[in-house]
Order: sequence, then C-alpha cells, then structure tokens
Amino acid sequence: MKHFSIALVFLFLFISCKEKPKPDSEINFKNGSFTSLLEIAKKENKLIFLDCYTSWCAPCKWMDKNVFTKPEVFSFYNKTFINVKLDMEKGEGPEIGKKYGVQSFPTYLFINHKGEVIHKSGSKMSAERFLDLGQNAINPKKALGTLAKFYEEGKLSVDEKLDYAIALRKSGASKSKKVLDEVMSQVDSTWLKTYSGWKLVQAFTSNEESDLFKLLNKNKSLYKEIAGESAINKVYEKVLKRNIYQSLNTLNSTLFLSQLDSLKKITDNPKDVAILHCEYFLKTKDSKKFIETSNFYVDNVLQNDPETIAFIARSATRDETDIDKDILKQSAYLISKAYQMPQNSYGTVSTYALIQSKMGNKEEAIKAGILAVKMADTISTKVKKIAKKKLEAIQAQFAN
Repeated sequence: MKHFSIALVFLFLFISCKEKPKPDSEINFKNGSFTSLLEIAKKENKLIFLDCYTSWCAPCKWMDKNVFTKPEVFSFYNKTFINVKLDMEKGEGPEIGKKYGVQSFPTYLFINHKGEVIHKSGSKMSAERFLDLGQNAINPKKALGTLAKFYEEGKLSVDEKLDYAIALRKSGASKSKKVLDEVMSQVDSTWLKTYSGWKLVQAFTSNEESDLFKLLNKNKSLYKEIAGESAINKVYEKVLKRNIYQSLNTLNSTLFLSQLDSLKKITDNPKDVAILHCEYFLKTKDSKKFIETSNFYVDNVLQNDPETIAFIARSATRDETDIDKDILKQSAYLISKAYQMPQNSYGTVSTYALIQSKMGNKEEAIKAGILAVKMADTISTKVKKIAKKKLEAIQAQFAN
C-alpha cells in the first residue's frame, strides 16, 4: 500500500510538472501549403488572414515587433482567423502574390476558404487601426469583397458606399475616387456634418486647396465634438506635412519654419519633426545650423532612437560629390552616438561603416562592414549581396 501511495505521488508530480502550453505572446502564424490552409479555414469556418511580407521590408518588421505582439491584437486575431505569414519572394509567395495582385509590402489579405479576397489593406499602422482592419474583415458591411459585390449590384446605401470608397483607398485601388465622386453627388450639407461626413473628411482630405479641407475648417468645432481633437489634428498633420515637403523643395525658409512650428503643436511623432528640421539645413548646406539642430534633437528627443539618428546621419552623406566637411564630421558624430546604443539594426551598422570609410577610419569601417554582412545574413540574400558589395567597396578604398 505504501509503494502504491508513493507511485501515486510521483504520478501526480509528473502530471503537475508536465510542460503546459505557453500562452500566446504574438499572432500565431500557421505553417503549411496554401491549399491545406484553405481546408483548415473551411473546417473551422474562419477567414485566412494572410500577411504578405518580404525579408527586407522595414514596415513589415516594425509590425512584427510593435503590433503583432500587442495582447489585444494577437488575442483577437488568434481567436478569429487562420493566420498565415508568407514571404512573397520564397516558396509559394511569388505565385500567391501574382494571383492576388500584391505589389507593396506589407499587404494584408483576408481570404475565405474558396480563395476569394474578402478584405484587403496594407502598410504600417497602429495596433488600433490593425484591430479595426480585422474587425472590418468579418463585418459584411465593411469588408471590401462584400462591398464590391453589393456595389456592382447597386445595393449600397450612401454610407455603405462611403465605406467602400474608404476600403478601396486603404487597399490602394484607384477606383476609390470614382466611388467618392458618387458619394459626393448624393449627399447634402446636413449629411456632411454627421459622423459619416467626418469619416469622409478624415479619409480623403489631402491638401489645403481641396473642398474637403475647407469643409474641415468650417466645421472644425463640430467635428471635434464628433471625433476628438487628436483625430482632427491627424488630418491637419497630413495636410501640413504635404506643404512642408513643398517648402523643403523650394527652400522657402520663412514658410518652412512657420509650418514646422505648426507641426510641433499638433503631432505626437516628434521624430518626424527632427528629420524634417535637419533635412532643411542639409538642403541649404548650412552646416552650423545643421550641427546645432541635430545636436538638439539627439540630446532632447532621440535619446533612445538610434534608427532615426542613423537616418539623419545617412541623409547628411547623400551628396557623394560635394559633402561639406563640417557636415560630414557631424554625421560621424551622430552615427557614433547611434552605434553605441544597444540593439543596433543593420541600417545603423551599415551607415556607421559607410561614414567611417568617408572619414578615413579604415579599421572601424571594415570592422562595421563585416558586422553588417553578418547581420544581413539573417535578413535576406538580397540584402546580404548589397552589404557585401558595400564592404568590398570599403576594402577597395583602403587598398589603394
């Protein structure tokens, strides 16, 4: 009896200590042929969420790291869809990409068990927007495929037609303008002051000359009550950035700095301000202002953002034939700051190697170039070839 009791204890311990399934910490992407995944989708009565990516796609990696790992995201997607991640340059990827017209990365497809696209979108987006995307895919009134079918049959209301136009725009389809024009021809001023009117303004306002921008200005207080100040500012920010890029090209200093000050007041993304501000002084070749401005942002805004610092440093060396020596020296200072930060990316290391070579620092340049090749090996063969070519150029530079 005693031996039996001990055996029971060991059995209990074995069962208790047996490894438990790990809780989800990201979207659970399934493996298998696309045909087999369609069968699973049919069996489980779910849509397939297909993440179309490439190994060199920076926004794809950002989504992996910053959105797919959010609890609210992976819990919804794992419960709702058969999730599939497919490299568009390997295996079935090229064939699938051609079949569904995938031309940019990331592209997100929601496909039923028959292989039909029910919803489609793409690009880097916030966790909130990505959740909305998934929820729209399972909502017949929001899903692109369903809306397209009803549109062709003439069964969409004005509000549904607006949803269709927005879905088309998010998918990159040029047809969105045609549908938008139809919506505008069917609505009046009262409708434009409703939540639906705000949705239209939010989705399609792109420049300050447009009638929609004038409508936004005229009804700003009303729309703020409907959507909140943050949402209003996002639309103004989109229009303002367009104007800023124009001022950058014309080098209108007064207008550019005024627009930049306006952007500072409404944006929640200060790194964009840093990049634009530094870019202006690079374009005007004002080394003193570039040094002063880039130092300010590195010390006060970008302390934990090596990638943005590296981007600014790399931008400073774009002019291969006529690089100002003070700007080059500052770019070396900036990239050294980024390089010393933890968790360097391939882009930061590659930029460090490039700038060290321009500074004539042979050992540092070659050492970083070799490291960049090793890092590229984990990204893709395409990136590795580029890294090796850059390393060979650095080595050739110092061989003479």
